[in-house]
Amino acid sequence: MADLKAKVTLQKKGDEAYVSVKQLMVTLKWTKDIDLDLMAFYKAKDSRTGGVFSDNYPGGSMGSLNEFPFIQLSGDAGVGAKGGDNEEILRITKLDDLAELYICTLNYTDASEKKDASFSNYDGGIVVIDDKGESVAVPLDSTEPGHVAVIAKIDNTGLMGAKLINENRIVTLETFFSDIPGANKLAG
Repeated sequence: MADLKAKVTLQKKGDEAYVSVKQLMVTLKWTKDIDLDLMAFYKAKDSRTGGVFSDNYPGGSMGSLNEFPFIQLSGDAGVGAKGGDNEEILRITKLDDLAELYICTLNYTDASEKKDASFSNYDGGIVVIDDKGESVAVPLDSTEPGHVAVIAKIDNTGLMGAKLINENRIVTLETFFSDIPGANKLAG
Protein backbone atom coordinates (compact mmCIF):
# COMPACT_ATOMS: atom_id res chain seq x y z
CA MET A 1 0.00 0.00 0.00
CA ALA A 2 1.29 3.46 -0.88
CA ASP A 3 2.07 5.43 2.27
CA LEU A 4 -0.36 8.36 2.53
CA LYS A 5 0.88 9.93 5.77
CA ALA A 6 -1.14 13.03 6.54
CA LYS A 7 -2.55 14.95 9.48
CA VAL A 8 -6.11 14.53 8.15
CA THR A 9 -7.50 11.80 5.87
CA LEU A 10 -10.72 12.36 3.93
CA GLN A 11 -11.83 8.72 4.01
CA LYS A 12 -15.29 8.97 2.51
CA LYS A 13 -16.66 10.48 -0.64
CA GLY A 14 -17.92 13.96 0.25
CA ASP A 15 -15.54 14.47 3.21
CA GLU A 16 -13.96 17.93 3.09
CA ALA A 17 -11.30 20.08 4.72
CA TYR A 18 -10.27 23.71 4.30
CA VAL A 19 -6.84 24.22 2.69
CA SER A 20 -4.50 27.18 2.41
CA VAL A 21 -4.78 29.14 -0.81
CA LYS A 22 -1.14 30.25 -0.74
CA GLN A 23 0.78 27.20 -1.98
CA LEU A 24 -0.13 23.56 -2.28
CA MET A 25 1.75 20.43 -3.23
CA VAL A 26 -0.39 17.50 -4.41
CA THR A 27 1.38 14.14 -4.54
CA LEU A 28 -0.16 11.09 -6.18
CA LYS A 29 1.45 7.94 -4.76
CA TRP A 30 1.11 4.27 -5.69
CA THR A 31 3.24 1.11 -5.71
CA LYS A 32 1.44 -1.33 -8.03
CA ASP A 33 2.61 -1.97 -11.60
CA ILE A 34 0.31 0.49 -13.34
CA ASP A 35 0.82 3.81 -15.11
CA LEU A 36 -1.35 6.44 -13.43
CA ASP A 37 -1.19 10.01 -14.70
CA LEU A 38 -1.87 12.92 -12.33
CA MET A 39 -3.76 15.83 -13.89
CA ALA A 40 -5.41 19.06 -12.79
CA PHE A 41 -8.29 20.76 -14.57
CA TYR A 42 -9.75 24.12 -13.63
CA LYS A 43 -12.45 26.68 -14.09
CA ALA A 44 -11.20 30.20 -13.38
CA LYS A 45 -13.30 32.88 -11.70
CA ASP A 46 -13.43 34.63 -15.11
CA SER A 47 -14.81 31.38 -16.68
CA ARG A 48 -11.59 30.33 -18.47
CA THR A 49 -11.03 26.57 -18.37
CA GLY A 50 -7.95 24.46 -18.90
CA GLY A 51 -5.70 21.80 -17.55
CA VAL A 52 -2.20 20.80 -16.57
CA PHE A 53 -1.30 17.29 -17.70
CA SER A 54 1.67 15.42 -19.13
CA ASP A 55 3.10 16.68 -22.38
CA ASN A 56 3.15 13.01 -23.45
CA TYR A 57 -0.51 13.65 -24.38
CA PRO A 58 -1.39 15.78 -27.42
CA GLY A 59 -1.91 19.36 -26.22
CA GLY A 60 -0.45 18.54 -22.82
CA SER A 61 1.45 21.10 -20.79
CA MET A 62 3.45 20.56 -17.62
CA GLY A 63 2.32 24.08 -16.59
CA SER A 64 4.24 26.88 -14.92
CA LEU A 65 4.44 28.28 -11.40
CA ASN A 66 5.13 31.77 -12.75
CA GLU A 67 2.10 32.30 -14.97
CA PHE A 68 -1.60 31.44 -15.00
CA PRO A 69 -2.84 28.93 -13.85
CA PHE A 70 0.22 28.79 -11.49
CA ILE A 71 0.22 24.97 -11.51
CA GLN A 72 3.12 22.73 -12.53
CA LEU A 73 3.37 18.95 -12.93
CA SER A 74 6.61 17.21 -11.94
CA GLY A 75 6.75 14.53 -14.60
CA ASP A 76 5.46 11.12 -15.56
CA ALA A 77 6.07 8.13 -13.22
CA GLY A 78 5.14 4.48 -13.62
CA VAL A 79 5.70 4.62 -17.40
CA GLY A 80 5.59 1.11 -18.81
CA ALA A 81 3.46 0.03 -15.82
CA LYS A 82 6.42 -0.23 -13.46
CA GLY A 83 5.71 -0.92 -9.79
CA GLY A 84 7.60 0.64 -6.89
CA ASP A 85 7.39 3.90 -4.99
CA ASN A 86 5.76 5.84 -7.81
CA GLU A 87 4.74 9.43 -7.35
CA GLU A 88 3.76 12.40 -9.44
CA ILE A 89 3.61 15.89 -7.98
CA LEU A 90 1.52 18.95 -8.82
CA ARG A 91 2.67 22.24 -7.33
CA ILE A 92 0.20 25.10 -7.05
CA THR A 93 1.51 28.55 -6.14
CA LYS A 94 -1.69 30.56 -6.43
CA LEU A 95 -5.39 29.68 -6.26
CA ASP A 96 -6.74 33.25 -6.20
CA ASP A 97 -8.00 33.23 -9.80
CA LEU A 98 -9.46 29.71 -9.73
CA ALA A 99 -13.05 28.92 -8.78
CA GLU A 100 -12.73 25.14 -9.10
CA LEU A 101 -9.77 22.80 -9.43
CA TYR A 102 -10.22 19.09 -10.11
CA ILE A 103 -7.40 16.70 -9.21
CA CYS A 104 -7.70 13.64 -11.43
CA THR A 105 -5.80 10.59 -12.52
CA LEU A 106 -6.04 8.64 -15.72
CA ASN A 107 -5.25 4.94 -15.62
CA TYR A 108 -3.15 4.97 -18.79
CA THR A 109 -2.34 1.25 -18.65
CA ASP A 110 -5.93 0.02 -18.46
CA ALA A 111 -7.28 2.73 -20.80
CA SER A 112 -4.75 1.87 -23.52
CA GLU A 113 -5.54 -1.85 -23.11
CA LYS A 114 -9.30 -1.08 -23.06
CA LYS A 115 -9.53 -2.99 -19.78
CA ASP A 116 -11.93 -1.91 -17.03
CA ALA A 117 -10.43 -2.26 -13.58
CA SER A 118 -11.08 -0.67 -10.21
CA PHE A 119 -8.74 2.00 -8.85
CA SER A 120 -9.03 0.29 -5.46
CA ASN A 121 -6.79 -2.44 -6.92
CA TYR A 122 -3.88 -0.02 -7.24
CA ASP A 123 -3.21 1.22 -3.66
CA GLY A 124 -3.04 4.87 -4.71
CA GLY A 125 -4.05 8.17 -3.26
CA ILE A 126 -3.07 11.80 -2.96
CA VAL A 127 -1.58 13.87 -0.18
CA VAL A 128 -2.11 17.64 -0.27
CA ILE A 129 0.39 19.69 1.74
CA ASP A 130 0.03 23.43 2.23
CA ASP A 131 2.75 26.04 2.77
CA LYS A 132 2.51 25.54 6.56
CA GLY A 133 3.19 21.80 6.26
CA GLU A 134 -0.41 20.82 7.08
CA SER A 135 -1.43 17.74 5.13
CA VAL A 136 -4.66 16.12 3.97
CA ALA A 137 -4.83 12.66 2.35
CA VAL A 138 -7.46 11.31 -0.02
CA PRO A 139 -7.18 7.56 -0.70
CA LEU A 140 -7.97 6.41 -4.22
CA ASP A 141 -10.23 3.56 -3.17
CA SER A 142 -13.32 3.52 -5.36
CA THR A 143 -14.31 -0.03 -6.31
CA GLU A 144 -16.20 1.15 -9.40
CA PRO A 145 -14.42 0.17 -12.64
CA GLY A 146 -13.25 2.85 -15.06
CA HIS A 147 -10.31 4.71 -16.56
CA VAL A 148 -10.54 8.18 -14.97
CA ALA A 149 -10.79 9.02 -11.29
CA VAL A 150 -11.79 12.49 -10.17
CA ILE A 151 -9.96 12.14 -6.86
CA ALA A 152 -10.65 15.51 -5.29
CA LYS A 153 -12.01 18.96 -5.97
CA ILE A 154 -10.84 22.25 -4.55
CA ASP A 155 -13.80 24.60 -4.31
CA ASN A 156 -12.51 28.16 -4.02
CA THR A 157 -15.86 29.96 -4.26
CA GLY A 158 -16.86 30.12 -0.59
CA LEU A 159 -16.37 32.98 1.83
CA MET A 160 -14.56 30.72 4.32
CA GLY A 161 -11.79 29.87 1.86
CA ALA A 162 -10.82 26.94 -0.33
CA LYS A 163 -12.24 23.51 0.50
CA LEU A 164 -10.65 20.23 -0.53
CA ILE A 165 -13.42 17.69 -1.16
CA ASN A 166 -12.98 13.91 -1.53
CA GLU A 167 -14.72 13.11 -4.84
CA ASN A 168 -13.42 9.57 -5.60
CA ARG A 169 -15.68 9.61 -8.63
CA ILE A 170 -14.93 7.19 -11.45
CA VAL A 171 -16.05 8.37 -14.89
CA THR A 172 -15.79 7.28 -18.50
CA LEU A 173 -13.55 9.30 -20.78
CA GLU A 174 -16.65 10.72 -22.49
CA THR A 175 -18.17 11.87 -19.17
CA PHE A 176 -14.80 13.22 -18.07
CA PHE A 177 -14.48 15.34 -21.22
CA SER A 178 -18.04 16.69 -20.94
CA ASP A 179 -18.39 17.19 -17.15
CA ILE A 180 -14.98 18.35 -15.87
CA PRO A 181 -14.13 21.96 -16.82
CA GLY A 182 -11.09 22.02 -19.10
CA ALA A 183 -10.87 18.22 -19.53
CA ASN A 184 -11.85 18.54 -23.19
CA LYS A 185 -8.31 19.95 -23.72
CA LEU A 186 -7.07 16.38 -23.14
CA ALA A 187 -9.36 15.10 -25.89
CA GLY A 188 -7.37 17.19 -28.36
